[in-house]
Amino acid sequence: MKNRTSLMLINALLLITVVAVTAASAQQKMHDDASCVANSMTIAQINHAQRATAAFHSVQAAERAGYTNINLPVPNMGEHWVNFDLVDDVFEPDKPEALVYADLGSGRLQLVAVEYLVPLSANPPEGFEGTCDQWTPFGDVFWTLHAWVWYPNISGTFSKFNPLVP
Repeated sequence: MKNRTSLMLINALLLITVVAVTAASAQQKMHDDASCVANSMTIAQINHAQRATAAFHSVQAAERAGYTNINLPVPNMGEHWVNFDLVDDVFEPDKPEALVYADLGSGRLQLVAVEYLVPLSANPPEGFEGTCDQWTPFGDVFWTLHAWVWYPNISGTFSKFNPLVP
């Protein structure tokens, strides 16, 4: 019995270590640009975005909240649901204008990222604290910013594309 308890304790400690190392490396890998600087405020904003969108793991819940499927599937990104009532000139981490879903092989759509949309202007908007977020223009309409807060992205939290998403 003592050996079994010891083995369970060792397995639990290993699991805790793996989770802690994974979380630490995920927080440090904000963008594939080595010059990117993230700080505790960046992490706090990402956590705030997660908490605010936790209810939207269900597409139906997102639709009830005003998000609409715009039928824009993009490889290495996913399918986009936009809440046009949220599109304005203001960046709010807890109010992403779009949600990105992907079928990761389970046969159902999973929330993988949030996306921020700001009407296109001469300069990209201020976004997350630090220098890691990379806004990109979408046509002549929006500045866009993806934040992979629900699925890991080896290219970085704010990378536009995710090679782990089909």
